[in-house]
Amino acid sequence: MNNIKMKIITVQTIDDAGNEDIIELITEASMEHEHDYIIVNYDESDITESKGTRTRLKIYKDRLIVTKVGALSSRMEFEESKSYSNLYTTPYGTFDLNFNTISYKNGLDEHGKGTISIEYKIIFSGSEESYNKMIIDIF
Repeated sequence: MNNIKMKIITVQTIDDAGNEDIIELITEASMEHEHDYIIVNYDESDITESKGTRTRLKIYKDRLIVTKVGALSSRMEFEESKSYSNLYTTPYGTFDLNFNTISYKNGLDEHGKGTISIEYKIIFSGSEESYNKMIIDIF
């Protein structure tokens, strides 16, 4: 297991005018190399409004699985041109979300360093939709 640093930027388009909500997190994490994927574990902070939540990234060359356990619980899967459903559990209730991945680019090297970029839509309970981008830099 290696200790690493990472930066995660999430951008959500919040209205029809194209205004964006941007969250940037820089954190320490642990990394494990498995046969055909990499596991990264880190703790969320106040900045993400998810303090008390542990996040696990399971990174494959062509997809990413994000699992959150704690104050918030969810499982998000991103694979280009694919759609996955998820129940998102918060202190305020459980919500049905669909994640439609538009683009997934994995630029990590053999040591797990580099950048992953994802563009995706989240559909809330089958109706309301948001456009999102996530950039993960591991260094």
